[in-house]
Amino acid sequence: PLTQQDALSFLDTVRDRFSSSLDIYNQFLDIMKDFKTEVIDTAEVMVRVARLFKEDTDLIHGFNTFLPAGYSIKVSSGGVKMYTPQGVVPLANP
Repeated sequence: PLTQQDALSFLDTVRDRFSSSLDIYNQFLDIMKDFKTEVIDTAEVMVRVARLFKEDTDLIHGFNTFLPAGYSIKVSSGGVKMYTPQGVVPLANP
């Protein structure tokens, strides 16, 4: 099971990656806040994170760890796809 330390470690990774552009880090924090307060759902979190980290597929892969069972974001040469319990959704213009 994931721990709070796992989450904090991922936040550190994101902050370090975007140390020269903290705007992206702050956008990520805003996405997480919106999810926690139920302003957005899991699928919308996936869309926003995929778009925010579009050039950083390792961060997208790392973020998958925190998604509920049945949800994931996959990046390939064919584009970005979101996998949900309802099916696969291609993400246009990530």
